[in-house]
Amino acid sequence: MSSLGALSTATAAADRAAELARLDWHELEGLDAVNVVESITAARSFLDAALLRGIERLEATDAVRELGWASVKDYLTHLTGGHKGSGGGLVRAVEQLRDLPEVQTALETGHVTLPQARAIAAKVHTLPRVPEFRTAVAGAMLELVDTHHYDASDLQNAFGDVVRGLDPDAALVNADKEKAKAERGAHHARHLSFAEDGLGGVRLNGYGTLEDTEAIKAVLLPLAAPVTSAPSACGGIPRPAGAPAYDTDGVATARACLDPECAHDGRDVRDAGARLWDALVEACNRLTLTDQLTGNLTGNLPRDHGAQPRVVVLIDHDSLRQQVIDTGLARNGQTPSGTRLSATAVRRMACDAEIIPAVLGTHSQVLDVGRAQRLVTPALWTALVIRDRHCAFPGCTRMPLACDAHHITHWAEQGTTSLDNLVMLCRHHHTLTHQTPWVVRIDEDTGQPVWTPPPRNTLDNLRKAGMAYAPARPRAA
Repeated sequence: MSSLGALSTATAAADRAAELARLDWHELEGLDAVNVVESITAARSFLDAALLRGIERLEATDAVRELGWASVKDYLTHLTGGHKGSGGGLVRAVEQLRDLPEVQTALETGHVTLPQARAIAAKVHTLPRVPEFRTAVAGAMLELVDTHHYDASDLQNAFGDVVRGLDPDAALVNADKEKAKAERGAHHARHLSFAEDGLGGVRLNGYGTLEDTEAIKAVLLPLAAPVTSAPSACGGIPRPAGAPAYDTDGVATARACLDPECAHDGRDVRDAGARLWDALVEACNRLTLTDQLTGNLTGNLPRDHGAQPRVVVLIDHDSLRQQVIDTGLARNGQTPSGTRLSATAVRRMACDAEIIPAVLGTHSQVLDVGRAQRLVTPALWTALVIRDRHCAFPGCTRMPLACDAHHITHWAEQGTTSLDNLVMLCRHHHTLTHQTPWVVRIDEDTGQPVWTPPPRNTLDNLRKAGMAYAPARPRAA
């Protein structure tokens, strides 16, 4: 299909979908609603298949860079309005399905939905790189969809049984573990992610090579060893079996400590999983320790524009003045990445001299930041990180270590090095801002960067084709 034909077909599909969304659904009968929903689901599957094909062409042509996007995944995250990283998931699905043409065909013919296809591809991608074996496993999982109507969760749960059924002696799996290509495959699939559970905790999910895991274990296991102490060193004394509450001198025969599970016998009450978590936190704390005399890092962490890596907790000015200073209490706090902390956690973290209390005013403007050293540049950079949090270009979330401080009004044009004239940009978008008509300014009311996209012929063509255009959205305050 030609470019014009593809655009015309996509535009027509969007128009028909818009027409469908505007129907008077209250007049639809129950059984008709069932048929309509089934048809919409089928259409969505075909559109998902077409979307993946379109993403494949975006990757091949790298066209989004001409529009100012650093990568296809950033562009897709912005375009779809999904969660951070959702664009990368679509790109990853394209890459995984490229090696599984039968699954790709099943998606394009409506035999599976995108969630089912992604579940199959993601699981098969973890198998040894034996094409025949991967193809057989994918075919068996497609058969489960066809015969038993397995959904994405069912497919994930059935994956182990399918693999064992095709490789009952684990000959392929075990043999491939000894091959270098398996190690390379595990290395390419490595990842680590953090997901808040909404209950005050965070779940870690990761995958890596045996070699990397051994290096991690070599550090964590010594730190995770049980910590023993002398019996009753915690301050508690257990009551002997059958002993009364008080002895003949009126002294209590038992004394409680702060831990209700402590047996007061000196043993470490943490299980292995808790000790490993504590070891991970301890390793990170040791890595960021500073020499109290020189102020230099004892570890090898990179320095962020002259400033040492630190935890920053945001709190509004009234809370600092009224709650923390006056009463010793604190409201809930927030880190620059958006993680919310309880008042208890804020108070506990505030005891660390290396924690920077960032004081915020109305609309979250930075009023003041604590300085760990006399140099102005690190403190100003810290304020910039607190305000922008990552690359401020629409849709880009590159971390501060990969960013520069960009003068909105250039230094050579009498621009000042101050927070209201700076914006944090990654290397790509810093160059782009200098070389293209993208315009950024700091909103006087919110103190946040606001972007204006340049006029583009592409947008004019889309308008002529009858498609709505949503301009690049500025970052929320």
